Amino acid sequence: MEGEDNPMPKLSRKRIDDAASRVKLALMDVDGVLTSGLIYHFVDSAGGLVEFKGMHSQDSIALTWLAECGVKTGFISGRNSAGTQKRLEMLKASYIYQGRLDKIAVLEEIRQKSGIDARNTLYIGDDLPDLPVLARVGLAAAPANARPEVKAAAHWVTKASGGAGAVREVAETILKSQGRWGDVLKHFH
Repeated sequence: MEGEDNPMPKLSRKRIDDAASRVKLALMDVDGVLTSGLIYHFVDSAGGLVEFKGMHSQDSIALTWLAECGVKTGFISGRNSAGTQKRLEMLKASYIYQGRLDKIAVLEEIRQKSGIDARNTLYIGDDLPDLPVLARVGLAAAPANARPEVKAAAHWVTKASGGAGAVREVAETILKSQGRWGDVLKHFH
């Protein structure tokens, strides 16, 4: 595996903060990053499949803070989910791509639309389809519950797991390193 043969060197806390201070575009996978990865399926009264996922409220509000502080957010998911689409729209996501496993093509499309360079882009991924994207961004992160190959390919492995605060941990690091955390706190004092 690519990640096992050539592990990405982990960054020191100072280098993570330095890289986070330059982030203008925060991209991530959905299942296993914004959610725990569990997907519940139920059949409705018409026989159709209904899908449920849980997104942590602290991760959700942190995504809104990023958007309000000028960091564009985006999601690249291999799955399609109407509920995910609506929730990400509520969280002020700039880019939402679902049903796409060609994540490099999506990354390049987003970067072209946004005009944001790779060194100013963060990506959080947890599974093998995320490996190519992690290798092409300025700050590559993986939640604590990511696959071993993904952890090896990331600059930074969060303390929190996907769906349990990993996105909040990353968002707070970005906002603090950019001197914007005080702006967030002002809303609550």
